[in-house]
Amino acid sequence: MRWQSFWVGLLLVGLASLATAADPEFSVTIEHHFPCPSDAFWFQARATAIPQAGDENPSILLTMQPHGMKGTHNYAGIVSATSPDLGRTWDGPKSHDELEVRTPDQKDLASYLVVPVDATPQYHPQTGKVLLIGATFYVDPLTQKDIPGGQSDIFYAVYDPEDNAWSDWRTVAFPESFRWPYKRSGCAQWVVQPNGELLLPFYFGEHNNSIHYAAVARCKFDGTTLKYVEHGSQHKLDFGRGMSEPSLAKFEDTYYLTMRNDKAAYVSTSDDGLHFSEAEKWRFDDGQELGSYNTQQHFLARPGGLYLAYTRRGADNDDVMRHRAPIFLAKIDPTTHRILRQTEQIVVPKEGSAAMGNFGVCDITPQESWIVVAKRTTTPGEKNVIVSRIRWE
Repeated sequence: MRWQSFWVGLLLVGLASLATAADPEFSVTIEHHFPCPSDAFWFQARATAIPQAGDENPSILLTMQPHGMKGTHNYAGIVSATSPDLGRTWDGPKSHDELEVRTPDQKDLASYLVVPVDATPQYHPQTGKVLLIGATFYVDPLTQKDIPGGQSDIFYAVYDPEDNAWSDWRTVAFPESFRWPYKRSGCAQWVVQPNGELLLPFYFGEHNNSIHYAAVARCKFDGTTLKYVEHGSQHKLDFGRGMSEPSLAKFEDTYYLTMRNDKAAYVSTSDDGLHFSEAEKWRFDDGQELGSYNTQQHFLARPGGLYLAYTRRGADNDDVMRHRAPIFLAKIDPTTHRILRQTEQIVVPKEGSAAMGNFGVCDITPQESWIVVAKRTTTPGEKNVIVSRIRWE
């Protein structure tokens, strides 16, 4: 497949880059897509690339969901859009019965709705399918808010590119010994191992506002069912909500786990992807704290280096909720695990006081990566899904 030859070429380019000790450079192009509905805005927008037989360029699958103009976690079901030409034209967004809101099975929750949210799509090369993984919220339709102390599960759905069809969303089964009622893999990046297994970061606790633990689960996927096998070391902090919204990447022989806390962002490393070092705050190479807090960070692992995408304080952005714009991209020192300040670049500019903390990253081709974010808006019809094209030189 020509797509596979592209990735071999990418590896060779990366080795040459390492040999010359030259940092990869990139340019940024910003695009806006998808007019939002009249009574909602698009949110939780993320994309993945799907190889196309006989074509050196992949197709793109993008998922997102409408969020009501009012309320907290006031989500409708997940929709998707596809592009055969690297995002120049789109088919969709289209809604899917398989990804819709449901009524809970439990009698004591019958007056609420269970909603799949915080979803990330990622291509699974061993099966040729796309896994969409996120979490659930139990929402009160009267208040348009998630219920206090509500439980949560890791949900997943499978997209078959051959049939252009989705499976019904399901939840990951955990053993009875896992006592925590609140477990989520929301807004996460995971690693697909050479044998097709997933190393899936997740977090868990008593409820949404309790102390959370972060860990990485080893899971098996046969093209239909995602099965939990085990999880590794557990990481928490005894303040705020502990550790949440972890994302995972592998660069060279090291796994990197980034975690969100109410006060700061944290990083931990591992040799096996399950058992991680004690978490430390993300810092710049001069020792100063990164300044990201109460929102997520994600990785771009390139042949020439590992990069972190994040938001932070100190960017003329005190008017933005939790300083969730602009979005930055910077290189990580693989020895110290610190951010090289001189490499920092804005990849999604600030737009007024709109928050952009819930974003996704993905490699599209060997030369191009995307950062996708749907900014909060109160303007019906605004194209609020932002695609930042990172072009690697």
